[in-house]
Amino acid sequence: MQTLSNDQLFRIAPSIFATTADDKRSGKYRFVPTVDVLDALREEGFQPVGVKTSRSRTEEGAEFVKHHIRMRREQDLNTKLTTFEQVIPELALTNSHNGTSGFILDAALHRLVCKNGLVCSMSQGSLRYRHMGGDGLIGRVIEGAYEIVSDFPRIAETIEEWSGIELSRDQQLAFARAAIPLRFDDELGIQPEQMLMPKRYGDRKPDLFTVFNVVQENVIRGGVSTGRTKRGARQTSREIKSVDRDLKLNRALWTLASEMAKLVH
Repeated sequence: MQTLSNDQLFRIAPSIFATTADDKRSGKYRFVPTVDVLDALREEGFQPVGVKTSRSRTEEGAEFVKHHIRMRREQDLNTKLTTFEQVIPELALTNSHNGTSGFILDAALHRLVCKNGLVCSMSQGSLRYRHMGGDGLIGRVIEGAYEIVSDFPRIAETIEEWSGIELSRDQQLAFARAAIPLRFDDELGIQPEQMLMPKRYGDRKPDLFTVFNVVQENVIRGGVSTGRTKRGARQTSREIKSVDRDLKLNRALWTLASEMAKLVH
């Protein structure tokens, strides 16, 4: 896995390198550049491997929008969290400079088989740091990063547990049915069977972790048939591009899988 340079990050998410916040912030707002936190995490051995940014309605606003960076410890760049599922643990860092977000840390996973990114719900939830208060914000984020890392073994155990839970067809349909309203409106008439349609042969398995991944990929990556246009052309759902929606959907799906595990285990 190739790590990303600052030039590569800038081309995708220039707001990482903002030198000021937008001019609508109050006097209580404490500006801390994302790049400063990124550099501090690099010194601790975390390397950026992925980035995503929100869109701005104005050219001027693009400098301040929300951005999301996926990072790995150097020892995890090519190390699987679980060999069987080929999942790599990641640290997800989110921030903005327009007041829509402080610094947020999440545990995340990268599933090699589909090049897909997941966000996990830690036992204490996301770690959040507001742009307020005195010095020491960067230090607190660094401490939070290690708190995330300390949760990796528990996440590995969760993956192993879910991989060992075989769902009946009715249980798979129930999981998919519960996931539909997280993404789709009722009038589209999306059926649970559509959400369970894998994009690769290797995902035709009934265990909870695979079912979760199939549903997650259909929700986030799109490609689900949503009907036809007036001219008869087939319509499909689009990939989620919004940082906010991506994170919210991922967290909700992880929670949904956790509840399913409790019910059937």
